[in-house]
Amino acid sequence: MKRFLLATGLLGLAVSTAVAAGEPVDAPTWRIGGYGTLGAGYHRSDGVTYRRDLEQAGGIESRKIGFRADTRLGVQLVGTFSPRWSATVQGLSRLNNEGSWEPSLAWGFVRYSPREGMDIRVGRLGVDIYPDGDSRHVGYANTGARSPVELFGMVTQDRFDGIDVALHQPMGDGLASFKLYGGRSRGDFFLYNQSITPADSQTVGATLEWAGEALTLRAAWVDIYGKGDYSLQTVQRALLSVPLPEAQLRASQIKTAHHLTFAAISAQYENGPFSLQTIFGWERFSQFPSYEGWGANVVAAYRMGAWKPYVSYGRVSFDSGGRSLTLPGSLAALQSAYQTVVDRLNMHQRSVGIGVRYDFAPDYALKLQADHVKASDSALLIDATGMPARDVSLTLYSVVLDFVF
Repeated sequence: MKRFLLATGLLGLAVSTAVAAGEPVDAPTWRIGGYGTLGAGYHRSDGVTYRRDLEQAGGIESRKIGFRADTRLGVQLVGTFSPRWSATVQGLSRLNNEGSWEPSLAWGFVRYSPREGMDIRVGRLGVDIYPDGDSRHVGYANTGARSPVELFGMVTQDRFDGIDVALHQPMGDGLASFKLYGGRSRGDFFLYNQSITPADSQTVGATLEWAGEALTLRAAWVDIYGKGDYSLQTVQRALLSVPLPEAQLRASQIKTAHHLTFAAISAQYENGPFSLQTIFGWERFSQFPSYEGWGANVVAAYRMGAWKPYVSYGRVSFDSGGRSLTLPGSLAALQSAYQTVVDRLNMHQRSVGIGVRYDFAPDYALKLQADHVKASDSALLIDATGMPARDVSLTLYSVVLDFVF
């Protein structure tokens, strides 16, 4: 109900504001569109479920054809009320952190263009970190079956309620763009067999891009500041009860506020039938014990008529900041719990993929893909209890039908 009221309110706000500004609104235009993916996957790694991102409570289980990881549907309504004013509402249904397909409000904003080369949007928006568009859910925009898992699979809270301002200016043989945005963070995730809604947090970010005929260069940065996070309070209290200086020190280092910072640079090159996309990202999470790492992805493709074979490589390395602690043998249970906390977000995963995309009709693409994935530890690969899997090697076979309308 809240989502419906927000969407209705945004449309009404766009109309009333345009009227107040003296814009012609007697003949608004409406357009319904959307996108979707019907995807199936299969692997034979016993006891492991493959997830494409942390927002999913499940995914592709061993020795079963799984449709839940990649399948999704988005529907969008765009109302244009004048040359300067418009509103967009987009709903999305996909497997979420609760294990359901309940639709959510992906976008819901009013757009105002005060002059050529400038756009202001207010409402439900997405962080601008994806090289193929404003969302990782539009599978048709990706060359392969899904957006780079090793790079963007760890991203959560990629929506926010706030404002963004974008400037566009011709530069040389291309178009330069700069976007600045911020607001209240939105998004949930599933980790350690728990559905988690983060505490109150704020998002701020910026993107710089230059797009030419054959080459697109992009730099993106976003910081999410959260406060009121008491998820480690139980461990903190246990450490405070231990009369050892080192335990007291570790307890004092556990805070309820933290930053999640992500930065990435990317390049896309297209020359005739050949295309190449490279992305390198860096991420830091300041919650105890603090984590830092990097991820990278490369996709190379060559189009032959309606067929586009491609190869890909992705890798992520995300490590804790140490914070070693040695407790007496009588506190073995606390020692184990502490080590689990320290290692809970460590991730070392890489994948090599090969596939082919077949654009058999306008706005439709069929993709066949095989990925060999190896991980010493990964929060994306979970076992039957919902816990991160260790020392996994699997080959994932995917068949995906993407479309836009």
